[in-house]
Amino acid sequence: MTTITLSWGDRPIDLETADGRTFLRLGQNLRVDVTDASPAQLDRLADVATDLGNHQRNRDRAADVANEVAAEDGHRFVGVPFQRQAAA
Repeated sequence: MTTITLSWGDRPIDLETADGRTFLRLGQNLRVDVTDASPAQLDRLADVATDLGNHQRNRDRAADVANEVAAEDGHRFVGVPFQRQAAA
């Protein structure tokens, strides 16, 4: 099995129809043929998308809590200190 990693951020997700086939368009460069997908597979895809949305919301909430705690302690940023070094 081949794994493809694609990051599309907030690019559009659309449903397309071309030449009697149906595609799920993810961003500009990825198109998945879902013409012959069963309703069960499409329902599973919807469930996975819902899980991903919940996961991202939880990550955002966790980051907000860390930022709020840092702000209460008088810090502007949360993270690892970074020091620039001379370029070679």
